[in-house]
Amino acid sequence: MGKVLVRTLLAGLFFFATLIVLNRIDKPEPQDTPGERDLPPSSLEADNGAFWLLFLGEPESDGLRIEGKIAGYRRLLGQLERVERLSWQIAPRTKPLGVRYWQMIAEVPFPRPPERDWPEFLRAERPRLTRLRSELSVLIERYERMILSEKVADFGYGIEWDRSYALMSFIQAAAKLHAALSVLDAEDGLWPSAAAELLSAVRFGERLAAGAQSLFFYNLGRSIIDTALDAMGGLLNLPGCPQEVPGAFLDALPPIAGLRLSARAALVGEFLWVSERIERGDRWLQSELALRELFPGRGGDQIRMVVNVFLAREIGPDNYRRFREAAFDLFLTKNRTAGYFRDALDWLLALDSSPPFRWGAHGGDPPSFKSLNLWWLWNPSGRLLYESLDPSRQKRTIERGFMTRALYDLVRISARLHVLGDDAAREAGILPAGDRPWSIPDPFSGRPYRWDENRGLLWSLGIDGQDGGGDPATDLVLPVRLR
Repeated sequence: MGKVLVRTLLAGLFFFATLIVLNRIDKPEPQDTPGERDLPPSSLEADNGAFWLLFLGEPESDGLRIEGKIAGYRRLLGQLERVERLSWQIAPRTKPLGVRYWQMIAEVPFPRPPERDWPEFLRAERPRLTRLRSELSVLIERYERMILSEKVADFGYGIEWDRSYALMSFIQAAAKLHAALSVLDAEDGLWPSAAAELLSAVRFGERLAAGAQSLFFYNLGRSIIDTALDAMGGLLNLPGCPQEVPGAFLDALPPIAGLRLSARAALVGEFLWVSERIERGDRWLQSELALRELFPGRGGDQIRMVVNVFLAREIGPDNYRRFREAAFDLFLTKNRTAGYFRDALDWLLALDSSPPFRWGAHGGDPPSFKSLNLWWLWNPSGRLLYESLDPSRQKRTIERGFMTRALYDLVRISARLHVLGDDAAREAGILPAGDRPWSIPDPFSGRPYRWDENRGLLWSLGIDGQDGGGDPATDLVLPVRLR
């Protein structure tokens, strides 16, 4: 019995030694990889309009005086090294502001598919919108000042955001309130200024997305564009909309170019961020990701807590942290892991460079490395890091980018229809039965966008590439009410 135990122990030690030796065999460092040269310039300069994103949530008593805050923002952003360092609430913050933030998120009304009936929406929500205009007047003024910023640049891919969802949700809520109030102003007769406000928001979102070094900034810019475009489509359907408004939209929204709204730079920025984490990043964070992969789910939460508490108590918190970091680093083959992410980046850039209807087999799942021989022996930490950061999330960003392009086209087509009017549009061949002759194809089908004159619905096939007949559950639908 004793010999069996000794042999088992020796076999385990031999297996462990083999694991370490195999994991030390790395690939040569890749020579041609994306670098900062492939990114738009970052900026911590005082004239960067992106500082308004942070200033939106400052105490109301600060009014519009952002200048006094920028120096503090620059200092904090320049010092960031770990994800825990920055909350969306940069001090000083007040407790009432936090309550007000959540109240605003819950209260801002905005029409959603399949309704998108803006005249009915405004009739129902006019009292609430009027109240919010008064209660959140400072926020609205800040948002209007923000979207006029000519220079908008990312702060840099190396800056890591804590609670990014909270910041994004806050700005999206402000964007929806601004858009809904603009349409309300149009209904009250302020057509030119309402149209100009929505166009300013679209242009700001485009500048923000174009200057993005991270998916956070790109998605934020794209969501601002979506909100403004949605409101523009609703404004066109309001009774009494003058012909000058759709004409102004057409003049200000030229046909979208191939690379416009591309997520390429943001994807490269994400790759560089991952590369730095692999090379010299936060090992404690990465080892925590590894523990989540080893013990997933709710049951895993309890197991991880027990492991963390027990070992931290037995060997000391600092020793336990160093142990976890060393263990993760010992089984991380850096160049090979960077290669996994480079392959995923190449896959994502190929998707971003062509419309979804051309993706074919390449539009499936991201590169997977589970089938490699001796995967767990070869690079277990690399596998855990790759799967934890999940490149399929970036694919969803690309799909949403094409959804924004499609919505942009739909609003342009709607404006064109409103300029021509029902009868003139039909005479011009814009509203025939069957296929539509519009030259810009739906990126999800490669064919013209779909139009149902009887129902007044214009739609894109959406991500699944299947025509749902204008069903908002599957298609991207824009109502068009011609008069």
